[in-house]
Amino acid sequence: MDPLNLILLIMVVLIGWRLRSVLGTRNDDEKPSSRADAYRLNRDAYENPPASRQDNAREVIKAADATENSEAEKATSTDSGTDTGTDMAAADAPEQGEIATDDAPQMGRGLAYLRGIDPDFDEGGFLDGAGRAYEMILSAFAAGDLSDVRGFLGDDVASGFDAAIGERQTAGQKLETRILRLDRPALEDAEVDGEVVRLDVRFRAEIMSAIYAADTVLDEDNLPAPTTTIDVWSFEGAHGAANAGWTLVATRAG
Repeated sequence: MDPLNLILLIMVVLIGWRLRSVLGTRNDDEKPSSRADAYRLNRDAYENPPASRQDNAREVIKAADATENSEAEKATSTDSGTDTGTDMAAADAPEQGEIATDDAPQMGRGLAYLRGIDPDFDEGGFLDGAGRAYEMILSAFAAGDLSDVRGFLGDDVASGFDAAIGERQTAGQKLETRILRLDRPALEDAEVDGEVVRLDVRFRAEIMSAIYAADTVLDEDNLPAPTTTIDVWSFEGAHGAANAGWTLVATRAG
């Protein structure tokens, strides 16, 4: 063999042995570290929970022990002749002079309460009527003649409207009001007091409204700009009656 080739062969063997000693060898039975390691880590985490999870486990065990003790006490109490059910019933029984009756007047507040005690209440029909009443009453008030809507007004509201109309007429003024757009009214609140139910309705409308001298001829091309108004009107009626007889009992800005 050529001495040069012999020297190269010896160098290759030495280099290979050196790499083997540094890097080691791979066993064909070994699997790459991927999903197996991830599964192992998750399993270890589940089998060795953190302190918070251990504390929760302790609380569950304590609760179970407490339940067992409670059941044991009940059994002991029953064996000794003590009737805990009778004692509890006696504690819940009304005192003398207090008579429980289903005929007690219904009292409560809120839309959920109203819908619960009167599931047949026609909310949509009521709101349609309230919207028409809103337009009629505002128009009548502006015209200064409440005769067509007086049956819809409670005494206090009617008195207030009459006073405002009287002041306007005394001052020689007139009120021009036009409802340009009325959104669908919304039921805002309800209150039931025995046979009387009070419903608050929110109205949002685009209205042109202005006061002029009584003899002013309006210039249709120069009317004031409309404004958006929000009002809450309260109606009262007979709860559960076929004809509730709704009347407007209060008004306020929304």
